[in-house]
Amino acid sequence: MKRQGFLKGSAILLGMVVITKALGLIFKIPLTHILGGTGMGYFSSAFAVFTPIFAIVVSGIPSTIARMTAENYAFERFRNVRKIKRCAMVLFSILGLLAAGIVIILSRFLSMNIIREPNAIWALLGIVPSIPAATILSVERGYYEGLKNMLPTAISEIIETIFKLIFGLGFAFLVLNYAKEQYYSTGGCFGEYCSTLDEAIYTALPFITGASVLGVSFSTCMASIYIIISGKIHGDGISEDMIKRDKSTDKSSALWGALIKNAFPIAMASVITTLTNTLDLISINSCIKRAMASDGSLFSSFIDENLTREMIPNFVYGSYSGLAMMVFGLIPTLTAMFGKSILPPLSEAWAKKDKASIKKNLNEMLLITSIIAFPSGIGISTLSKEILEFLFGGRTAEISISALPLCILGLGVIFQSISIPCFSALQTIEKSHLPIIISLIGGAVKLVGNLILIPIPQINIMGAAISTVISQGIICLWSIGAMLSAAKIKINFKDAFIKPLFASVLCGITARFSFDIAIKYLFNIVNFRILVGFSILFAVIMYFFSLYLLCVLPKNQIKALFFKKNQKSY
Repeated sequence: MKRQGFLKGSAILLGMVVITKALGLIFKIPLTHILGGTGMGYFSSAFAVFTPIFAIVVSGIPSTIARMTAENYAFERFRNVRKIKRCAMVLFSILGLLAAGIVIILSRFLSMNIIREPNAIWALLGIVPSIPAATILSVERGYYEGLKNMLPTAISEIIETIFKLIFGLGFAFLVLNYAKEQYYSTGGCFGEYCSTLDEAIYTALPFITGASVLGVSFSTCMASIYIIISGKIHGDGISEDMIKRDKSTDKSSALWGALIKNAFPIAMASVITTLTNTLDLISINSCIKRAMASDGSLFSSFIDENLTREMIPNFVYGSYSGLAMMVFGLIPTLTAMFGKSILPPLSEAWAKKDKASIKKNLNEMLLITSIIAFPSGIGISTLSKEILEFLFGGRTAEISISALPLCILGLGVIFQSISIPCFSALQTIEKSHLPIIISLIGGAVKLVGNLILIPIPQINIMGAAISTVISQGIICLWSIGAMLSAAKIKINFKDAFIKPLFASVLCGITARFSFDIAIKYLFNIVNFRILVGFSILFAVIMYFFSLYLLCVLPKNQIKALFFKKNQKSY
């Protein structure tokens, strides 16, 4: 097994995320066309309720195991490394099974009283198989990440996404076709009389959504099976000689205690950082109803025979969460990989009190994160409507609801993309309570912003985007300051933030200008999606040319990443 340093590990995980996000879009775009705003409301609501539960059970596992594994490996406690994995597998598998049982028992209550959409119960039940599978998968990923081997995580993520595409879309199409066959043969669908095919499809939406979510759960099971089999075949790089040199291990009870102690604050921080979706779930529908009560004409243009006035709040929430928030989440998922890849070298450096290595790792993390976050956020703001039309062309109503919120959310993309790796670093340097405090304050700001802004008819759903940007800005600035203070280091803000920001502004101007010119002269000649792709490509070229002129990326870092065969850890 080959161990990777920070830069190479980041490159592997970054490549994985690019592939999985591309496949994820191939899954999400046709799914959005099938479900529409209403179905995406069921889909997003179920995941908004499930995410905090999932975070409690699963989110702390990889980081905790990776950190404990890296620290024990650094001090050549190889026998203990293996025992950590065994104890974690037992502990978290039991926890995953218990959580799955709780979701089954509470599914009706959650759909009726939290989501307030009884039809969302099928999506909630579809999630259940993923919980125990995800705990096993997280233990395996955390173990190999702690050993500085990011390939099992990367490959298992790709496999999970491929099967999500196959099962998630496949199951949805099967139920959709079943609903159509029922309508043509009986005039009804799932026990309900339907006067038109569109009405039959609307009746079937809860079941189509549930089937798609079940397919997503099956994909997690397939990834778990892969990573277990792969581990048996390729091993973990710890030889029998290494095991023999290590004569002692900690007691199982002590390891279980350490796993719980370290995982709990990370899990709590993850729960709180997922509050954005949950707070939107519990506040958007009711706030949209208040806005509609204040202005009777609000969203009236969307009302038709299949979308009544009572269904509008769920439709607006589904459009916002399914389109705008989906695009919003793409880049933070990318930069979160830097938090994963920095954990092993930072854990080793922190355990050995190597201040030079700590500073080096954190500087590299912030620089690379900024290089991705700034142009992505500004680009999303600049071409928000065009990006949505590129991805979801044909969903005119959903796009018209989501375009302005997404333009605002572009700034939030920058803030969240930077704060997530900072949270990982804080957890690694034994300041895991700080992400909890920071996220709680940010969540409170988010909730207050939603409650104040969304009910204003002139702002409506844009209020959710504005409150997200404000809360994420507070979280980002606070997390950077807390991380640097806790690590007792200083960074060059000009290189880490100012130069990438300047290049990103040029990138955004180029994207907008090139698209406007192209659409003016080539609209009737070249396909719209090609014009959008051309504008983005031209902006990317301008961005990297600007970075080159500003000397943001040192040549030796690039060479170390791509050309050195036997590099040291970064």
